[in-house]
Amino acid sequence: MRLSQKNERGFSLLLALLLPLFLIAGLGWALARSSWLARGWPNGVSELTVKLLVPALLLNGAYTNGISASISWQLLCAFYLPLVAVFLLYAHGWRRGAGAAPRALAATYSNNAFVGIPVLVQTVGNDSLRYAFPIIAFHSLVGFSLYYLCARGDAGAHRGRGGKLGASLLAALKNPIVASLFIGFALNLGGVDLPAPVRQLLAMLAGAALPCALLALGASLATLAPQRGGETVLVAATKLLLLPLLVWLLARHGFGLAPEAVKVLVLLSACPVGINAALVVKADGKDAGMVGSAILLSSILCMATIPLWLWFLH
Repeated sequence: MRLSQKNERGFSLLLALLLPLFLIAGLGWALARSSWLARGWPNGVSELTVKLLVPALLLNGAYTNGISASISWQLLCAFYLPLVAVFLLYAHGWRRGAGAAPRALAATYSNNAFVGIPVLVQTVGNDSLRYAFPIIAFHSLVGFSLYYLCARGDAGAHRGRGGKLGASLLAALKNPIVASLFIGFALNLGGVDLPAPVRQLLAMLAGAALPCALLALGASLATLAPQRGGETVLVAATKLLLLPLLVWLLARHGFGLAPEAVKVLVLLSACPVGINAALVVKADGKDAGMVGSAILLSSILCMATIPLWLWFLH
């Protein structure tokens, strides 16, 4: 009885920590559906968040913390080996077909910028980001590379796919989020002492990153509509349940990583489908309808699955 009450109190506490995040995202959705703000504000907020605010948060964290001695190859393997396995399951195994590459990308690509970072900061603390830095740095690089390699092998793939792969890799390296991490690590390793006003500027920009990211997330969901119900549910379930389960098994029982590291890896893998997945699929000339539906459904369902994962990890 006491254990049950303790579990209930713990779950209630987790919900209380996450509720503000969901409310801010809901506010973004409501504002996007109304005419109270000028048309086009979601694009502006999203661009500001991705190109300035979140990079400032990550640069500041990478500069302050550097590369922790606790970071090892096991950390990357515990996250990326299950990701590659699930991707290959969709791309070259079960339900292989012309739409395999978009499904595989949607089932493995996480919304770390708009969901992962806010959830980690709110529930685990800023210090947990030291485990998230290497994952975020290579996430787009790995996900988009797998997508284009898979798409190039699809039947009827058009010529020039290799060029798209190279362009995608270059774009991932130029991504402000990735670039900010490498700049922060370089400054830390080089022992550069940033002036106090610069550090304060980064801290102030970082403070605005999380609410703006959640507002942008909610606003982006207002433009999506559900399609292909059964297929979308399957992809969302894979993303929110199967992938984090595999990450937990490998991180906890395969490599025996520290509990905080396990928590970070599972929560990053349990994030909803990343918005950039639809942009990549659409730019590749494919139908992004299913991916958009998976983004919408997984973003809604994560309000239930993320608290469950947090409760399980606690």
